[in-house]
Amino acid sequence: GGVWLRWWVQAGAAMSNMGMFVTEMSSDSFQLLGMAERGMIPEFFAKRSRHGTPTLGILFSASGVILLSWLSFQEIVAAENFLYCFGMILEFIAFVRLRMKHPAASRPYKIPVGTVGSILLCVPPTILICIVLALSSLKVMIVSVIAIFFGFALQPFLKFAEKKRWLKFSTKADLPDLLNTHEHSESLVY
Repeated sequence: GGVWLRWWVQAGAAMSNMGMFVTEMSSDSFQLLGMAERGMIPEFFAKRSRHGTPTLGILFSASGVILLSWLSFQEIVAAENFLYCFGMILEFIAFVRLRMKHPAASRPYKIPVGTVGSILLCVPPTILICIVLALSSLKVMIVSVIAIFFGFALQPFLKFAEKKRWLKFSTKADLPDLLNTHEHSESLVY
Protein backbone atom coordinates (compact mmCIF):
# COMPACT_ATOMS: atom_id res chain seq x y z
CA GLY A 1 0.00 0.00 0.00
CA GLY A 2 2.85 2.40 0.63
CA VAL A 3 3.32 5.41 2.87
CA TRP A 4 0.21 7.21 1.62
CA LEU A 5 -2.01 4.31 2.72
CA ARG A 6 -0.42 4.26 6.18
CA TRP A 7 -1.25 7.96 6.63
CA TRP A 8 -4.87 7.41 5.53
CA VAL A 9 -5.28 4.43 7.89
CA GLN A 10 -3.81 6.43 10.80
CA ALA A 11 -6.05 9.41 10.01
CA GLY A 12 -9.09 7.10 9.84
CA ALA A 13 -8.16 5.49 13.17
CA ALA A 14 -7.70 8.90 14.79
CA MET A 15 -11.10 10.09 13.51
CA SER A 16 -12.71 6.86 14.73
CA ASN A 17 -11.17 7.27 18.20
CA MET A 18 -12.37 10.88 18.42
CA GLY A 19 -15.86 9.82 17.35
CA MET A 20 -16.01 7.05 19.96
CA PHE A 21 -14.76 9.44 22.66
CA VAL A 22 -17.37 12.07 21.81
CA THR A 23 -20.09 9.40 21.67
CA GLU A 24 -19.13 8.04 25.10
CA MET A 25 -19.00 11.53 26.61
CA SER A 26 -22.34 12.42 25.03
CA SER A 27 -24.05 9.28 26.33
CA ASP A 28 -22.66 9.86 29.83
CA SER A 29 -23.86 13.47 29.83
CA PHE A 30 -27.35 12.46 28.66
CA GLN A 31 -27.47 9.77 31.37
CA LEU A 32 -26.80 12.51 33.93
CA LEU A 33 -29.56 14.59 32.31
CA GLY A 34 -32.01 11.70 32.53
CA MET A 35 -31.11 11.02 36.17
CA ALA A 36 -31.70 14.70 36.97
CA GLU A 37 -35.06 14.64 35.19
CA ARG A 38 -36.07 11.65 37.34
CA GLY A 39 -34.99 13.39 40.56
CA MET A 40 -32.05 11.06 41.26
CA ILE A 41 -29.40 13.80 41.16
CA PRO A 42 -29.67 17.60 41.57
CA GLU A 43 -31.86 19.55 39.19
CA PHE A 44 -29.01 21.65 37.77
CA PHE A 45 -27.83 18.61 35.76
CA ALA A 46 -31.12 18.81 33.79
CA LYS A 47 -30.30 22.23 32.33
CA ARG A 48 -29.80 22.22 28.58
CA SER A 49 -28.02 24.64 26.27
CA ARG A 50 -29.90 26.40 23.48
CA HIS A 51 -28.90 23.44 21.27
CA GLY A 52 -30.50 20.92 23.64
CA THR A 53 -27.24 19.51 24.96
CA PRO A 54 -26.67 18.96 28.69
CA THR A 55 -23.78 21.41 29.15
CA LEU A 56 -23.10 20.64 32.81
CA GLY A 57 -23.22 16.91 32.11
CA ILE A 58 -20.63 17.33 29.36
CA LEU A 59 -18.36 19.34 31.69
CA PHE A 60 -18.81 16.76 34.46
CA SER A 61 -17.99 13.91 32.07
CA ALA A 62 -14.92 15.76 30.77
CA SER A 63 -13.71 16.31 34.34
CA GLY A 64 -13.73 12.53 34.81
CA VAL A 65 -11.42 12.22 31.81
CA ILE A 66 -9.08 14.84 33.30
CA LEU A 67 -9.05 13.08 36.68
CA LEU A 68 -8.00 9.81 35.02
CA SER A 69 -5.31 11.40 32.85
CA TRP A 70 -2.54 10.48 35.35
CA LEU A 71 -3.08 6.78 34.61
CA SER A 72 -1.62 5.01 31.59
CA PHE A 73 -3.94 4.05 28.77
CA GLN A 74 -3.83 0.37 29.77
CA GLU A 75 -4.71 1.28 33.37
CA ILE A 76 -7.61 3.46 32.24
CA VAL A 77 -8.96 0.62 30.10
CA ALA A 78 -8.53 -1.85 32.98
CA ALA A 79 -10.25 0.52 35.45
CA GLU A 80 -13.08 1.10 32.96
CA ASN A 81 -13.52 -2.65 32.59
CA PHE A 82 -13.40 -3.14 36.38
CA LEU A 83 -16.13 -0.53 36.89
CA TYR A 84 -18.16 -1.93 33.99
CA CYS A 85 -17.98 -5.43 35.51
CA PHE A 86 -19.06 -4.08 38.89
CA GLY A 87 -21.90 -2.23 37.16
CA MET A 88 -23.02 -5.48 35.53
CA ILE A 89 -23.20 -7.14 38.95
CA LEU A 90 -25.36 -4.22 40.15
CA GLU A 91 -27.59 -4.67 37.09
CA PHE A 92 -28.02 -8.37 37.90
CA ILE A 93 -28.98 -7.47 41.47
CA ALA A 94 -31.41 -4.81 40.21
CA PHE A 95 -32.91 -7.30 37.72
CA VAL A 96 -33.65 -9.84 40.46
CA ARG A 97 -34.80 -7.21 42.95
CA LEU A 98 -37.18 -5.53 40.49
CA ARG A 99 -38.46 -8.96 39.51
CA MET A 100 -39.30 -9.65 43.17
CA LYS A 101 -40.56 -6.21 44.26
CA HIS A 102 -42.37 -5.07 41.10
CA PRO A 103 -43.39 -8.15 39.10
CA ALA A 104 -46.15 -6.27 37.24
CA ALA A 105 -43.99 -3.30 36.20
CA SER A 106 -44.17 -2.24 32.57
CA ARG A 107 -41.26 -3.62 30.55
CA PRO A 108 -40.58 -4.22 26.85
CA TYR A 109 -40.15 -7.98 27.38
CA LYS A 110 -40.26 -10.56 30.13
CA ILE A 111 -37.79 -13.37 30.71
CA PRO A 112 -39.91 -16.52 31.08
CA VAL A 113 -38.42 -17.86 34.32
CA GLY A 114 -39.39 -17.28 37.93
CA THR A 115 -37.37 -15.59 40.63
CA VAL A 116 -35.21 -18.65 41.29
CA GLY A 117 -34.62 -18.99 37.55
CA SER A 118 -33.65 -15.32 37.36
CA ILE A 119 -31.11 -15.80 40.14
CA LEU A 120 -29.70 -18.94 38.52
CA LEU A 121 -29.51 -17.10 35.20
CA CYS A 122 -27.27 -14.45 36.80
CA VAL A 123 -24.90 -16.84 38.63
CA PRO A 124 -22.59 -17.96 35.74
CA PRO A 125 -21.84 -14.44 34.42
CA THR A 126 -21.37 -13.19 37.99
CA ILE A 127 -18.76 -15.88 38.62
CA LEU A 128 -16.92 -14.93 35.41
CA ILE A 129 -17.09 -11.26 36.33
CA CYS A 130 -15.66 -11.96 39.80
CA ILE A 131 -12.74 -13.81 38.17
CA VAL A 132 -12.05 -10.80 35.92
CA LEU A 133 -12.20 -8.47 38.95
CA ALA A 134 -9.80 -10.69 40.91
CA LEU A 135 -7.25 -10.66 38.07
CA SER A 136 -6.94 -6.86 37.91
CA SER A 137 -3.79 -5.10 39.07
CA LEU A 138 -3.58 -3.61 42.56
CA LYS A 139 -3.42 0.00 41.27
CA VAL A 140 -6.51 -0.50 39.09
CA MET A 141 -8.33 -2.24 41.93
CA ILE A 142 -7.56 0.60 44.37
CA VAL A 143 -8.65 3.34 41.95
CA SER A 144 -11.82 1.43 41.06
CA VAL A 145 -12.73 0.59 44.66
CA ILE A 146 -12.28 4.27 45.61
CA ALA A 147 -14.65 5.22 42.76
CA ILE A 148 -17.16 2.57 43.90
CA PHE A 149 -17.09 3.74 47.52
CA PHE A 150 -17.42 7.35 46.36
CA GLY A 151 -20.52 6.35 44.41
CA PHE A 152 -22.01 4.48 47.37
CA ALA A 153 -21.32 7.44 49.69
CA LEU A 154 -22.68 9.97 47.22
CA GLN A 155 -26.24 8.62 47.23
CA PRO A 156 -26.86 9.05 51.00
CA PHE A 157 -25.15 12.46 50.84
CA LEU A 158 -27.51 13.54 48.04
CA LYS A 159 -30.52 12.37 50.06
CA PHE A 160 -29.21 14.31 53.08
CA ALA A 161 -28.61 17.42 50.92
CA GLU A 162 -32.15 17.13 49.55
CA LYS A 163 -33.60 16.80 53.07
CA LYS A 164 -31.63 19.85 54.26
CA ARG A 165 -32.61 21.70 51.05
CA TRP A 166 -28.99 22.36 50.12
CA LEU A 167 -29.67 21.12 46.60
CA LYS A 168 -32.88 21.21 44.59
CA PHE A 169 -34.22 17.95 43.20
CA SER A 170 -37.27 17.68 40.97
CA THR A 171 -38.92 15.15 38.71
CA LYS A 172 -40.08 16.14 35.25
CA ALA A 173 -43.88 15.94 35.20
CA ASP A 174 -44.30 14.34 31.77
CA LEU A 175 -42.15 11.26 32.46
CA PRO A 176 -43.97 7.92 32.69
CA ASP A 177 -44.09 6.03 35.99
CA LEU A 178 -42.17 2.91 34.99
CA LEU A 179 -43.10 0.90 38.07
CA ASN A 180 -46.86 1.45 38.11
CA THR A 181 -47.94 1.74 34.45
CA HIS A 182 -49.71 -1.08 32.70
CA GLU A 183 -50.86 0.78 29.60
CA HIS A 184 -48.43 -1.01 27.25
CA SER A 185 -48.68 -4.41 28.90
CA GLU A 186 -50.65 -5.94 26.02
CA SER A 187 -47.79 -5.25 23.58
CA LEU A 188 -45.15 -6.93 25.71
CA VAL A 189 -43.37 -10.02 24.45
CA TYR A 190 -43.64 -12.90 26.95
